[in-house]
Amino acid sequence: MTMPVERTRCVIQTGDFLRELSKSQLIPESFRIEAARLLRHYPEPRVLLHAAWLDEIIHSTQPGDPRRELAISGYPELFSSNLDQ
Repeated sequence: MTMPVERTRCVIQTGDFLRELSKSQLIPESFRIEAARLLRHYPEPRVLLHAAWLDEIIHSTQPGDPRRELAISGYPELFSSNLDQ
């Protein structure tokens, strides 16, 4: 089972890897272009870590706790369950 810290680290490292690919002259241009295209909408580490911090608050507090309610109200909309535009 993947732990949240492992998943967070992997997503951040994937972004780093895409950045490296997009800049490397050792990689074919079509791959560099695709990596750069994917990065346009890839979340920055600070956004991911902020969402993770809010997740930790939400999952470690009880309903009605003001910290939980504040975390829910400040939760960024990161992903969609629908891949259609």
